[in-house]
Amino acid sequence: MWSGGGEKTALGIVEPILKVPQRRVKRSGPMPRVWGLKGHCSDEEVARAVTLHYRTLSPKYRAAEKVAQAILDDFYKKGKPMEISIRDIFVQVKALKIPFTSPDIADLAAMYLHEKGVKVWR
Repeated sequence: MWSGGGEKTALGIVEPILKVPQRRVKRSGPMPRVWGLKGHCSDEEVARAVTLHYRTLSPKYRAAEKVAQAILDDFYKKGKPMEISIRDIFVQVKALKIPFTSPDIADLAAMYLHEKGVKVWR
């Protein structure tokens, strides 16, 4: 899935699936669209694309990704088991001096790590 059509719509390869509603603040310009291969997009794929779109707009989520990536890099360098406690995530958030509140970033980082296959102990 991608945003953009161009010449591929003329060939009948892709089609617009959904216009993504903008949250809270009305921004100028057209609403973003989710495009997909004609006849091959499931509802789950569309939902994942919309969720990814909202996540990339969030500065908190980008900060949480930075924290989670630092944790993953540390795991691979030291060969640690793929388990972590929420306290260790808090320590990493404090060490990186993230400008947002620690619990928000720690929860988002825990969710990101869980998606990447890391066991997060609460």
